[in-house]
Order: sequence, then C-alpha cells, then structure tokens
Amino acid sequence: MRNKTEKWLTLAAWVIVPPLFGLLSIMLGQDANWDLRNYHYYNPYSFINDRMDFDILPSQVANFYNPLFYVPFYYAVNLFSPKGVGFLLGWIQGFNFPLLLAIVRQMIPATNAGESSVWKHGVFCFCISLIGMLGAANVSELGTMFSDNLLSILILASLWIILFSMRLLLVSGWKIRLGIVIGAGFLAGAAIGFKQPTAIYAIGLCAAFFVLKSPFIHRFFLSFFYGIGVLFGIAASGGYWLHEMWVRFKNPLFPYFNLLFQSPMATIGDYRDTSYLPDTLGGALISPFFFWFAPYEFAEVAYRDLRLPILYVLLLALLVIKIVDSVSPRIEQTSTPKEPVYTSATYFLMAFGVLSYLTWLKMFAIFRYALVIEMLAPLAIWLILDRIFRIRIVKQAAAGAALLIILITLRPADWGRVSWGQDYFGATLPVIEKPENTLVIMTGAAPLSYLIPLFPKEIRFVRIQSYFTGPSSHPNGYDRLMADIISRHTGPLYILFRSYEKPGAILALDAYGIDMEDNSCRSFKPHIESNEQYPLTFCTESKKGDHE
Repeated sequence: MRNKTEKWLTLAAWVIVPPLFGLLSIMLGQDANWDLRNYHYYNPYSFINDRMDFDILPSQVANFYNPLFYVPFYYAVNLFSPKGVGFLLGWIQGFNFPLLLAIVRQMIPATNAGESSVWKHGVFCFCISLIGMLGAANVSELGTMFSDNLLSILILASLWIILFSMRLLLVSGWKIRLGIVIGAGFLAGAAIGFKQPTAIYAIGLCAAFFVLKSPFIHRFFLSFFYGIGVLFGIAASGGYWLHEMWVRFKNPLFPYFNLLFQSPMATIGDYRDTSYLPDTLGGALISPFFFWFAPYEFAEVAYRDLRLPILYVLLLALLVIKIVDSVSPRIEQTSTPKEPVYTSATYFLMAFGVLSYLTWLKMFAIFRYALVIEMLAPLAIWLILDRIFRIRIVKQAAAGAALLIILITLRPADWGRVSWGQDYFGATLPVIEKPENTLVIMTGAAPLSYLIPLFPKEIRFVRIQSYFTGPSSHPNGYDRLMADIISRHTGPLYILFRSYEKPGAILALDAYGIDMEDNSCRSFKPHIESNEQYPLTFCTESKKGDHE
C-alpha cells in the first residue's frame, strides 16, 4: 500500500502541480521587468545574429552575460503568444516542486504505520514543499526569465542526488562515491555556467561534505571531486562564453573583476553591485530579519517573507538548547530514531543552507539570488522543530503555526507586470525609410534594448551613456570605439532615450559633437511599458559640423 500511495504522490508532483504554476503565472500578469527589457530578449537575438561588434553596449553591463540560456526564450517569444510564453515558463518553473518534494520526503521519512498514516505523511510533505514554492522570490519570478527559479532545478537536483545517495557516500566503494559527487557537481556547475551568482550554492554544497560522519580524508575527497564535477558543468554550459570573453577582452568574466584582468575596454574596477552588502557585523547578524521588515536592504522592490526570520530564531534556539544540554544533558525521547545516515543527511542539508546563506551575504546579498534557500526553509524549520520538541503533536502544531504565519504574512515582490497583450512587446516603432547605413544612438540608463530586434536588422545601435560607459575625462576602450564609429558615420542619425532623461541625453550628445533636432522628436510607449510613467523618445540628430 505504501508503494501505491507514493506512486500517486509522485505522479501528482510531476504531472499535475507544474502546469498549475503555469496557470498561476498567467494569473499574475505578463512579465515586464527591467532585465527583460534590458537583455533577456536582446542578448540571444544579438548572439544568433552575430551583432556583438555591430551594436555597441545596448544592454549595458549585461551585454556581456552568457546568452545561451536565453536562446529558447527568444524563440518562444517569436513563436507563441505572450500567455503561451508565460504558461510555458511557469510550467517549467513548477518542476522545482517534485524535486523539492523528493528532498522533503527523503528528510522526513514515513513511519511504518497503516495506510492512513502514509497518506497523512504524504500530505504533510506536500504542504511543506508547496509552502517552499510559495515564497516571495519564487512567486515573483513565475512566468519571468530571471532564471533564478529555472536554474534552481539544477541546484535542487544536485542536492537531492547527494541526500538520496548518502548511505552510498558513507559506506560504498570509491568508484560509486566519485561517480555520485561528480555527477551532482556537474549539475551545480552547469547552473553556474549559465548564471554566475548560482556559485553560492556550489560553494555551500562543496563545503557541506565536511560535516559528514566520515574520516576527514574521505570528506576531503568527496568535496574535492564534487568541485571537479562543478568545473565540468561550468565548462559544458559556460565554457564557450568564458572563452569568447577571454579572446575578446583577456578577461573571462568581463567586465567583472577587471581590477585583476585590466582589460582596456572597461574601467579598471570590479563592476560588482555591492550596494546590498551589509556594512557592519551587526547588520550581518540581523540580516535574516530584513526579509521581514527591511526589504530594501536586499532589493529595489518591496516584499515580505517570514520564513528566514523564523528559521533564524529556531536555529538560535536550537543552539541554546545544545549548549544547555552539553552542561546538563537531557534524555532524548524523540519519536523517530535518528540513524547515522539520516543524521549525516540532516547535518549536510543544514550546513548547505547556512554556508550558502553566508556566501550569499558576503558576495551578493541580492534578494532573488537566495531563492533556493527560500525554497528549503520550510523543510529546515520542521527539521529544527523535530529536534527541539519531544512530542510529535507539539512538533506538528508548532510547524503548522509557523507555516501558517508564513503564508498569511507573505508578500511576493513585484518586478513589474502588465496586462497580457497581443504580442509580447506591443511596440509601434518609428518608420525609418532607409535603414541601410542608419545609426541609432541610445542614451540614459533605461532598459531599451528589447526594441532593437523589432527594428530592421540593417540599423546599428550604439549606447554612449549607460551604467557601463558614458562621456568621461577618462574614457574606456568602448568610449573611444563609439567616438570613432560616430565620427566616421555618414548616414542618418537618430537618438533613442526615455523622456525624463532628456537633459542627460543632450549633454551626452554634445560630448560627441551631435545636436538633437527637437522638432523631429516623437514619443511612443510600447504595451510592455504601460506601467511606466514616462514614454520613450525618438529624435533625428545631426553632427554639429553639418550646420556650418
């Protein structure tokens, strides 16, 4: 009976739940976030059409992100309706659920009781997994191409392989052990190759092997070969792009860490966004509470999620209990015996979560990047309650109260959504009669590159002002390149910017010897910009010497 019950639960997790998240993404509305308009759509277009040397920096720093992961999204937008794209993304993102459920069932083993208890256990695991999915970050990203809750599938799969194989990792031969950890590491590495911030989870997983109940040399080799698997995964998904950046700039992570590589095409600096990193040790110590009452410490939008504050409090409580028990040990009377394999798996999971969080806090402290920790937090809450309380009904009541509070107080982030349109962008563009030898100059920092694939391919775009470049007394290589392109250009000139950025646009154009013809300007607002206050502006330009 147990096998039949588990079969139905597994079938529901893989077949029924994922499309429900596709439907939820449709209910949330069409994605219109900043990154989508900046590079999610443009970068794969540029890659497919070999435009990296044709267009210059239209998506700013993101111009140099690995585009391979976004190629399917580009084709989906061109082939399907906006709702179809949103549903498809939500469906795929929903596959986090069966993996999360597999981890939860691995960490909360069923009892040997009758059919009723098996179903109760299954429902309990379902609820914990579902609340793991209903987090402020994951819900906010449903139907979007942020990729945090797409690459999380690879991270969860890597974690599940380790937890499921824990007994083999502790007692089997080395061929089996190394095959397991290299394979699991490959999945985490593949995530890093597509998006570098997922490295926090590979670091957490790699370091967590050292908490296992095994000789140190065994733990070291498990960690080491997991790292080898990570490198293989990075090479598979990101090796091509790392090589491309090295060939072009002698910096495989260009423009990041350019303080080390010193490519002349960028400013000598690290380019990392450190604005959300805690300034003090005190700030770091209370950082889990920011998810509750200070969301702007970790993001540019509001949200609220109490799972990490609750988990943090429970971890501190467990630490106090352990300290007290070390002085005055109490008799363990838990209802579920803890065998060594289960204990090692529990320690591994908790160490992974803590180490990943600390790495995240040190390297990024950006809300979205903690999404996998968010997913696993409800499970961690139960595991800690299981150790704090002796009576099962008390554990369940405490867990139920904690999870209910999380749901009631939850406020997902909003990165920008609009009503569903007939096509993804809904842009009526200015007509350019002779696109050949036409140059469009982009200014300001607004995300505009999604428009480029909608213009004729013959038109070239250069961005003289952005987060990466701009008129400066210390121009970088790209500043000089664009100055040369503009000075040599003999065809029609236009400018594209957001209306409120006009004063900065005039100054930037002046630095390049260009005049804006105000009487030629026209404003327009694509459907995907319908929640933006200011329209876009498109004007004719001329070089100052042309007026003489």
